[in-house]
Amino acid sequence: MSVLGIGAVSSTKKIGNFITHFVKQESFGGILLFIAAILALFAANSPFLSEEYFALWEMRFGITIGDLSFIRDAHFWVNDALMALFFLMIGLEVKREILVGELSSFQKAISPIFASVGGMVFPIIIFLYFTWNSEHVRGFAIPMGTDTAFALGVLMLLGSRIPIKLKVFLVTLAIADDIGSILVIAVFYSGDISLDYLALALSVTAVLLLFNRFGVRTLTVYLIGGLALWYFFYKSGIHATISGIVLAFTIPIYSKISSSSFLENLRLATNVFYSSATKDSQQVLLNAKQNNALEMIAQAYDEVQSPLVRLERNLHPLSAYFIMPVFAFANAGVIVESGFEFDSLFWGIALGLFLGKPLGIFVFTFILDFLGISRKPSNLTWTQIFGVGLVAGIGFTMSILISNLALGGKLAAHATLSVLLASLAATIVSMGFFFIFSKKDDLATAAVSKDKI
Repeated sequence: MSVLGIGAVSSTKKIGNFITHFVKQESFGGILLFIAAILALFAANSPFLSEEYFALWEMRFGITIGDLSFIRDAHFWVNDALMALFFLMIGLEVKREILVGELSSFQKAISPIFASVGGMVFPIIIFLYFTWNSEHVRGFAIPMGTDTAFALGVLMLLGSRIPIKLKVFLVTLAIADDIGSILVIAVFYSGDISLDYLALALSVTAVLLLFNRFGVRTLTVYLIGGLALWYFFYKSGIHATISGIVLAFTIPIYSKISSSSFLENLRLATNVFYSSATKDSQQVLLNAKQNNALEMIAQAYDEVQSPLVRLERNLHPLSAYFIMPVFAFANAGVIVESGFEFDSLFWGIALGLFLGKPLGIFVFTFILDFLGISRKPSNLTWTQIFGVGLVAGIGFTMSILISNLALGGKLAAHATLSVLLASLAATIVSMGFFFIFSKKDDLATAAVSKDKI
């Protein structure tokens, strides 16, 4: 092979490795969201695709068994069914962080949680200032959410300019934001409550908790129960996506066997496999003892894994690369009219996200630090805290979902476009902010942190 040929193969391999590594990054999920939103806006406003785009989400399908029928439009299946899986993943993350992660102790959790409270309170105050005594006031929670994938994607794209601790601070803050948004949806954006169906939902929850208590580790059991939870919550009048959060807190986090037991089982199975191997180098099939040893290893492999972590790991790519882009494509397609009004709804959302988020996060973190309740994370500057507040102003997913729940119709479309514009502004300004204010010592800190990970 020629030198040129070798160089081409080497370059192709490097490109392939780069793409594989890039796809695995959290930032790719945020980029997919952006692409899906752009495609939705293009389709909704194209004279050739607009009619087909809106007709797509009005298509009705579902399940019919005998006299029982559950038929809904595509928009429902995206916003109420697929998003329940997204909420399940959020719930799994929250539970893991509370039990063994950044929310597991007061000292770890208090700073980002308090910052997230500021990042929710300030946007709500700004929104209410602009919309008080108007029909828009019901959308008060629209600017309070942070899109974790989008925000983390921005930080990832900034590379070594961002210390690892700042990314951890953002993720923890965003998780606390999600908890706040979920509570708001459950309390303020649910319909008339049916106590009968709510009692059924709580009964299923109790059964799943008992399964957890008595050591049931089979995920299939919990997922079947989750389907019943989703249906009963939907019929109860509480938004069906809440079922994902409730289900997450019933999933066991502890594995069936310990790491030491796994190693012992692995040793025994390996010894059996080795001792029963034949000396025939031409052996094609494994013998019975070897197959039994492999089954022992497979069983031990299943039993040593945390059911919660295993489900979260399986859901993450589904959420990042399918659920969220589909949600964005289904909901970001609003018609941009020449007479777009920069009214009180727009300014409440835009300034709530763009100004309320960074000010609330910065002020509440500063107050906590000033009072000595908790210090800001070590190795992070106040400039970086304000910068991460700018990134948190990217509302997108949760803000669009709340827009649909709170307003509906043309108002929801207007709010969605306002969210997109505000999130785009927050993305541009936050990236420019870090490019300008990232100092050499910040880059060195980021490099040292990266080496330690």
